[in-house]
Amino acid sequence: MLSVRSWQLFVFLVAAMSCSHAVAQSYPTKPVTLVIGFPAGGAFDTVMRSIAEEMGKTLGQRVNVDNRAGAGGAIATQVVVGAKADGYTLLAAGLQLATGPHLNKISYNPATDLTMVGQLGYTPVWLLAKGDSPIQNVADIVALAKKNGNGVTIGSGGVGTTGHFGSVILGNSLKINPVHVPFKGGAMGLQALAGGEMDLMFDQMSGVMLGLMQAKKVRVIAVMQNQRVASIPNVKSAAEFGLTLESPLRGWQGIAVRSGTPAPVLQKLTAAWGTAVRSPSVISRAEQLGIELDTGRSPEAFQKHYLAELERWGAFIKKNHITSE
Repeated sequence: MLSVRSWQLFVFLVAAMSCSHAVAQSYPTKPVTLVIGFPAGGAFDTVMRSIAEEMGKTLGQRVNVDNRAGAGGAIATQVVVGAKADGYTLLAAGLQLATGPHLNKISYNPATDLTMVGQLGYTPVWLLAKGDSPIQNVADIVALAKKNGNGVTIGSGGVGTTGHFGSVILGNSLKINPVHVPFKGGAMGLQALAGGEMDLMFDQMSGVMLGLMQAKKVRVIAVMQNQRVASIPNVKSAAEFGLTLESPLRGWQGIAVRSGTPAPVLQKLTAAWGTAVRSPSVISRAEQLGIELDTGRSPEAFQKHYLAELERWGAFIKKNHITSE
């Protein structure tokens, strides 16, 4: 038989669970915030804003975007893991979640403190040159490196980004020592490339990149994976371009929440995400940005993928002695 104290504790726990369930069932009762760890204007930001708008229609509340750029996405991640696990603070999930913990000092456990909700797909990483650059293949890059004493300058959207890793992979493949030039976001780097401030750049597709390509100020010369991308079929794969990849390089997109978010809330978010990524507006935007859609993963499968990426890129960063400085 339960003691009076035990009975009171039991009643309290049941009441708390009932209250929590009721709150979860009524979710959301106020606007939701989607935190993005990069500046506005890049591929990541562009497609996430489109998804946020569509999710808001299903949830019946606005999904506001909050750009918290810096530290390779670590600042945004810290905002989310530091918020309540109630589903009102979402994180734009991407490769930065698998790389940042190996580069930055963090106060959370990346393997247990984040729960993936839904995936959009994969984003190819493109190798770009200035519009009037004479570079056509790897031989031209090697020749430029020799001419400049290995001083090929390669821009990226920041330390620890796919662009940064692209410069490492290219250097390893061609046995040269490129000079990595990080910018605070891909848009700034692309403008610098168009202005001739560096020789090459790695980045994911964005509205800024498309505009510069259409104006012939920048030119895509390869994609950093071993197969071409259907949406831009005339661009050579890394293998065709002459690069040997120690690891295929492509980003991925989705959303995550702080672990501990109630299951009913997760279910509502997953449903809203599924509806959003199947909407014509999001599909059109994703295809325009060269994103290879893969929206059929369950949250559990996406979580497994994230943890595998966390391990894979951790090994890459350690092997290549990459630091955040």
